[in-house]
Amino acid sequence: MSHRKWPSWISDISEVEKSVKSWWEGLEERWRTNSLNGLARRTARSVYQNCVFVALMFWHALVAIGKMTVAAFLRRVAFLLVIGGVAFAILLLLIVAWPINEIPAHDPVDSIVYLDQGPGWEAKVSAPNRQYYYYTPQGSNIYELRYNWFIHLERAYSTQRFAEPENMRDLGFIVDDTYTKENPDRLPVGFARRFDADLHEDVIDITCAACHTGELHVTKPTGERVGIRIDGGQAMHAFKAMKFGNFGPTLLAAMTATWFNPLKFNRFARNVLGDRYGVTGKSALSREFLMVMYELYRQAYTDNAKGLYPVEEGFGRIDAVGRISNKVFAEELDPKNYHVANAPVSYPPVWNIWKFDWVQYSAEVSQPLARNMGESLGTGATISLADNYGRPIPVPQRYASSAIVRHLVEIEDRLTTLKPPSWPEDILGPIDRKKAAAGKALFTTHCAGCHQPCQKSDFDVAVEMPLKQQKNGQTLPHWRISQIPVEDIGTDPQAALNFYNVRVDLSKTGISVQEIQKYLKAAYAERQRRIEEYRKQHHLTGSAPDAQSPDMDGIDMRAVSIGSGLSFLGMLMRDHFFRANMIPPDEQEVMNGFGALDLPQVVLQYKARPLEGIWATPPFLHNGSVPTLYELLLPADQRRKRFPMGRKEFDPVRVGVYAQTLSRNAWWLDTSIPGNRNTGHEFRGGYTQWQPCGPPSHGVIGPEFTDEQRWQIIEYLKIHKDDPAPPCGPEKACKGPQPGATS
Repeated sequence: MSHRKWPSWISDISEVEKSVKSWWEGLEERWRTNSLNGLARRTARSVYQNCVFVALMFWHALVAIGKMTVAAFLRRVAFLLVIGGVAFAILLLLIVAWPINEIPAHDPVDSIVYLDQGPGWEAKVSAPNRQYYYYTPQGSNIYELRYNWFIHLERAYSTQRFAEPENMRDLGFIVDDTYTKENPDRLPVGFARRFDADLHEDVIDITCAACHTGELHVTKPTGERVGIRIDGGQAMHAFKAMKFGNFGPTLLAAMTATWFNPLKFNRFARNVLGDRYGVTGKSALSREFLMVMYELYRQAYTDNAKGLYPVEEGFGRIDAVGRISNKVFAEELDPKNYHVANAPVSYPPVWNIWKFDWVQYSAEVSQPLARNMGESLGTGATISLADNYGRPIPVPQRYASSAIVRHLVEIEDRLTTLKPPSWPEDILGPIDRKKAAAGKALFTTHCAGCHQPCQKSDFDVAVEMPLKQQKNGQTLPHWRISQIPVEDIGTDPQAALNFYNVRVDLSKTGISVQEIQKYLKAAYAERQRRIEEYRKQHHLTGSAPDAQSPDMDGIDMRAVSIGSGLSFLGMLMRDHFFRANMIPPDEQEVMNGFGALDLPQVVLQYKARPLEGIWATPPFLHNGSVPTLYELLLPADQRRKRFPMGRKEFDPVRVGVYAQTLSRNAWWLDTSIPGNRNTGHEFRGGYTQWQPCGPPSHGVIGPEFTDEQRWQIIEYLKIHKDDPAPPCGPEKACKGPQPGATS
């Protein structure tokens, strides 16, 4: 049987090759005699030499093909297709299977116990404030991931739903044991449903409850496994991290398997589309699904290729300020603003924060709405800053955001009724009252100086949050929270340094220095008006104190600190919302939070948080680098250098993260890495009495305790109460320049 040959012109292609080679050599000779010289000549020479190489390789390939029979050529093609298919299958297997196999082990519980944490937060899943907090959307999304996609998506190697409660618990999320009206599909706490007017579909909306709700797992003496719900506490997932075994890569694995597997995609499409299933609907779904999948892959690639998050966040932590900054200033505005975020922090508890004069770890925000709008941007709310060509959005539409401000205000209002969790003695064991009393005395001597909040004066309330002055003559709590310089407290400084030092370019927003100065001057003028009004009402004589406005002449929109940049955008976002919705001034004050002005500060410091309920928020310190209260009371060199994270297992003796290694895929928090340091906040030898504005303490804040004293303080912290806060004494102002809001 004869084999069919290729056309003769292909068989004789070697002659063509000789002609082409001769032509190139002639061209090269003419180039050598050319009068051009120098860099331009060398560059051009390099370019055409590479072109010669590519062209000759192409001709050689054609020559080889010309010498084959058609059958041999087809066999070669088939072989290459098989090899390519196998390679693609292996790659797909890695993309899909690896993330699944890296998921940490999960310890199931037999029941969930809801603590009574105040009116509307009673000890039942259906408590109204609890359900509102869990499932009210705030305007965020996960790259436009549709709600119906999420509830019908299958796991990568299974027909089980990706959103199945056990799978979501494996990924660290908290899921209730029952369906509720607010959560009919039994999604994790903090996963809400929101209609997107641009997409004309419901999307998954991530609420603040996703990160600020905790659960502690313990085994009772009877052997029953119990999950203790801590509303307002610390989550133990890795929601934003793009490391295998976490939510993002596992979601991508499921989406990839669905899109490439026709049988899986058909099931998915039928569930999503219902009676609209058909060629047109299925094709449109495939395109939209691919676009969302692409955005997730793009984000994963950006995070890793740019090395944006070199200090692994792991479970229960996130570099909140770094991620918000990269999303808002780089992703939404200018890629040049991407910066390395290397300071993960624990999700802080949110009970009692409405009483604080300053919030966030560095005590940088004083207005509740400013804090909450910033948080919504971090979980996926959008903001209009620049168009697709990098030009500023037209002024009437500029600073529009998807954040649902009225929901943020309502959630904040309901959180005012949330109380810190009380130690459940029937589950965790009874309190030794005698030991706790001894611990209270030690706490008063060594801890209260920083951690005990105090009630600010009527003057301070009238100036800072005037709506806390009630018509019945009572004043709501307004606490002064201690702010400790980084060099005194000695804990890992990276979070404070990044907030203060990292600069971003906001010039593409079109924001002018004059525009920012106008807002700042108006805020400080209002503060001065409140000062003078209070003095007039109380018949105070003498000159009124100055509102202490910062120097605004040094603002440069091309180099703004992260802290100042987020503050500036927050001012403009709120103003846009108020104007667009014609909110009157008196309602604006209510929505801002008790009439608080947005007067931010950017200072190298950490706040000393009040400690009621602290037992329920391990691990400890702002970066979660100390697993138990017991170790927090040890000198730093005696604390564990590495410990596993990912489980919700609670140690009621040492009070904190259970020390047992995970049975599978443990993530270890390594405190030798900058950003993870467990230094500072030490009680050890060499302590000298700290004085405000005195020499730095460099992390030594008290004398070394005996072991008995440590256990006494721990016992007291299980029942410590911050209320009633004593009246504040006068603040001691330190001399010398202090970093201000425009740093």
